[in-house]
Amino acid sequence: MIFQISHRIHFQYDDAVIIQPLTIRLRPRSDGAQRVLDWRCELTPDPSASTSILDVFGNVAFQVSFEGSHRELTINVESEVEASRINPFDYLSLDSRVTNLPAFYDLRIGQALAPNLHRQTMDLTIGHWAGELSGSVGWQTQPFLLKLCEEINRNYTTECRYEGATFSPTKTFNEKRGACRDLAALFMDACRTQGLAARFVSGYVYEPNRTHGSELHAWAEVYLPGGGWRGYDPTLGIAVADAHIPVAAGPEPEWAAPTEGCYIGTGDSIIDYQVKVTRKLGDGT
Repeated sequence: MIFQISHRIHFQYDDAVIIQPLTIRLRPRSDGAQRVLDWRCELTPDPSASTSILDVFGNVAFQVSFEGSHRELTINVESEVEASRINPFDYLSLDSRVTNLPAFYDLRIGQALAPNLHRQTMDLTIGHWAGELSGSVGWQTQPFLLKLCEEINRNYTTECRYEGATFSPTKTFNEKRGACRDLAALFMDACRTQGLAARFVSGYVYEPNRTHGSELHAWAEVYLPGGGWRGYDPTLGIAVADAHIPVAAGPEPEWAAPTEGCYIGTGDSIIDYQVKVTRKLGDGT
């Protein structure tokens, strides 16, 4: 399927401020299951300098700087993306060391995945909960991942929270609520208790029956040797296929933030988001 995505971010400041160099992570990634057909990013005011880089986790990032002081900043991004992974389980084979839990990676792979295995807090309650889920499906990895997704989708309240840091997994677990990024972080932590490397993903999801505007979405990916990074969306309770459009990924949510930067000045800022995801008609799929 081919998707067209419009994403507008508008910052408004109480007073004129100096905008420090800004990093923008809003270019969808290109990989074996997705390719970017077109991408444009327009900013108001015009940046004085700009460049594209690969960040430490391989995400494409657009860096810009500005001269003078400003009371507003608008980022308009237009993307056209082709997604081709119809079957989220289209592996040729899986390493036997990760088909059952707790999972074990080859030493070299484990070293490379270390940031995605590290738990920020050692909450034993989450570990016990994940262990019970694992045991209920015979300690099998794929059934565990799907059950974990379904459990969070069924028993946790999803809320919209456009600003603020991601909740800790403990807070989300205890309160049984959170935004998509909070539910993804809880899913990741539960996976890590079972020896599975998991990372945070920001991106978009196509929901044809959605009655209100879209928004930037978040889910998780789990590394399965033989299958690579595979997505799971606990907010929707599903394994990820071609309706999800990943943009950036990292071992913790802050590494996949859509914008990263600060400003010098007094007063506060107000942020407004507008996202639209549509399927291109006549794409032949």
